[in-house]
Amino acid sequence: MLKRKARLTAAGLAIGSAFMLFGGAGASQAAPSASERASLTVQSSPILQPNSNIRTGPGTSYRILNTSGPEGATGVVKCYGRGERVTAGGYTTDVWYQVTVHFPGHTYYFVWAWGGNVNVGADPAPGVEVCPS
Repeated sequence: MLKRKARLTAAGLAIGSAFMLFGGAGASQAAPSASERASLTVQSSPILQPNSNIRTGPGTSYRILNTSGPEGATGVVKCYGRGERVTAGGYTTDVWYQVTVHFPGHTYYFVWAWGGNVNVGADPAPGVEVCPS
């Protein structure tokens, strides 16, 4: 009985992982390349705070592409760069993270989020590389 439970649990985990990996397969964006997947460094769920903007560049003058909902948004941090210094909610930083972020029905690759909105613990986060210029 214990072995059967372990097999069922393992099968359930495998199916759940497959859904998480391939759930966005119908999106219009191309899948990340092997080199892009190798550079993913920080993953959190959610990666973005609720009501956080993602932008085309590291500053508030860049176009907003989308805003996370009340649950935030999942994704991964690719790298960080220095950009516009922003103060919000008593926190100030000029660190901006380049992220891949998943919104319902769409994934954005190589977009920017202000450090105060990214769940990484510190700016810049340990282990996150500087973005190539």
